Amino acid sequence: MKIGVMGTGVVGTALSEGFLKHGHSVMRGTREPGTLADWKKSPVGTMAKAAAFGEIVVLAVKGTAAEEAVALCGGLAGKVVIDATNPIADRPPGCCGRDRQRSHRLSHASTSPYQWREFLGFRIQWFSSG
Repeated sequence: MKIGVMGTGVVGTALSEGFLKHGHSVMRGTREPGTLADWKKSPVGTMAKAAAFGEIVVLAVKGTAAEEAVALCGGLAGKVVIDATNPIADRPPGCCGRDRQRSHRLSHASTSPYQWREFLGFRIQWFSSG
């Protein structure tokens, strides 16, 4: 699959590496492609280019930047959109919670609400096999 991953942080990097490890084609998307100058594992472009590239689009940006990221992606109709954002405000870690209004706004902004999926801040050990 071709996957456009929006975001330059730890989550976007980890997901990009995981998708590549499993044989998927990845394009990283960012507002400023120069911020990923050291990323040599796959192409980097604007959010619009990465969204156009991907059959799947992953939002891995700070929750407060998610709506702007969706707008910068351009049209997402017909694409599977995975919301890997965390609704974290500008305050200490551990202050996040499920923001249903944000999820609702993002699903409508994506123009692809019937394909919307979301990670809900699960701790990584919950996914490990022990």
